[in-house]
Amino acid sequence: MKKILFLNSCVEWGGGEKWTFDTAEELHKRGYEVIVASVAESELYQRSQEVGIKTKVVPVKGTLSVLNPIKLFSFVNYLKREEIDTIFLNLSQDLKFGALAGKLAGVEQIIYRRGSAIPIKDRFYTKFLLGNCVSDIIANSQSTKDTILVNTSDWLKEDKIEIIYNGIKLDQVEVKAQGADIREEFGIKDDEILIANVGRLSKQKGHKCLIEAIDHLRKKIDNFKILLVGKGELEEELKKQVKELGLEDYIIFTGFRTDVYNIMSQIDFLLHTALWEGFGFVIAEAMAVAKTVVSTDVSNISEIIVSNKTGYLAKSKDPVDIAEKTLKMINNQDRDEMGQLAKQVIEDNFSFVDKVDELEELYLKNN
Repeated sequence: MKKILFLNSCVEWGGGEKWTFDTAEELHKRGYEVIVASVAESELYQRSQEVGIKTKVVPVKGTLSVLNPIKLFSFVNYLKREEIDTIFLNLSQDLKFGALAGKLAGVEQIIYRRGSAIPIKDRFYTKFLLGNCVSDIIANSQSTKDTILVNTSDWLKEDKIEIIYNGIKLDQVEVKAQGADIREEFGIKDDEILIANVGRLSKQKGHKCLIEAIDHLRKKIDNFKILLVGKGELEEELKKQVKELGLEDYIIFTGFRTDVYNIMSQIDFLLHTALWEGFGFVIAEAMAVAKTVVSTDVSNISEIIVSNKTGYLAKSKDPVDIAEKTLKMINNQDRDEMGQLAKQVIEDNFSFVDKVDELEELYLKNN
């Protein structure tokens, strides 16, 4: 069995960290010797310790960490000492630090997982890292693969990139979908439409546009509430925007929640307004509990949502169109049937076990 190290230095918890944790835990259960390397204060590091996965503190504090020879060669020596066979890298700063360290340590496989559909900048060190250090690249959608090649197709071979979608742990969905009564917790009436937006309160998730869309929506209908689930650097700015528009009666900030499936199971539908994505994991989570989705049509979202059958796609950065698609979903009498089809799409195409099987077959068993 190979000895595998996952390097992910992100302090906060997001889609990439969830993928890292879930995949590391599953491979650990399958008998691989797995190490999760992160910063000590990260949620990923703490969770990995809690479930008994071996951990390693790494001093990656930004893209310039690779320029610190003490940090770099300390990690190189660690990789040699531990006889690591495979490294999975997630962030750009991890790519710079981990790919070079792995190359210097003679690691057999250095795999960069790209989880965001943003073009890679064509710089000399990127060409060196992806062309000479990284052995394989994982894209979490076709859209992500396409954006990887936007600036690199002249020197990066397309067949070096494999698409492995994120997966949903189908066996856990029903259990995690149980919990406290969300309407009771937040004082939401039974006859009010309950919508949720789940994600880090950051520029990427398009909350400013979402709030503008709600301002348009409340002029046509007023029996709804929307939960903004998450925390982030824009929280105070978004709360100020909500107050200035007089939307306090419609928008509820819940903060970070660990019971996302429970929330998803009790809403009427999900509203997702991201400006870009890699995969859009919360969309798959909502669909897994048979909920429809209104989402901006960005990145790979159309690879998950079947337009007009499991959800509606709205124009990105267009509050009016987002409001119109949201109103259309509110008035849709076939939401339950659409939700059941959404659940079937996830079960057929995005099973977590199947996705780890793909990864194992591609990189671990055959090399």
